[in-house]
Amino acid sequence: MKGIRTITRQGLDISLKTEYIPNLQIWKPMQVGMWAWLLHRITGVALSIYLLIHISLMSIVILRGQAFFDALLGMLMGSKFFKVFDLVLLAAVLFHSINGIRLILFDIGVGIRHQRELFWVGTAISAALFILATLRLLPEIVS
Repeated sequence: MKGIRTITRQGLDISLKTEYIPNLQIWKPMQVGMWAWLLHRITGVALSIYLLIHISLMSIVILRGQAFFDALLGMLMGSKFFKVFDLVLLAAVLFHSINGIRLILFDIGVGIRHQRELFWVGTAISAALFILATLRLLPEIVS
């Protein structure tokens, strides 16, 4: 592969043999689209892991019987840590779902030129819904 070069955006010359990038100053800090992509992947992986753990634990608990299920559920619902974790889970679900709607709009050709604005509107909607839910659940967490 000697002598093969790739010309990328803005004329950056990258040698495939040495993996050398001659000028790193042209790379910009992460833009809004990259942050949206990264946060969408992080929340997606976190929600997938949570879902696998949740289904596994529920299967085990159900096999042990109704009394064990009721005892475990009572213990978890009484835990402040579990209630705060539910709020973190809600934040991930809200962000991931609203950002997913934004991506669906892009797929059908709506709002592609307004990516930054749609990201911030979606984030604001997620934050507003999260704040409303937190205010609603806060008395249960504090008590």
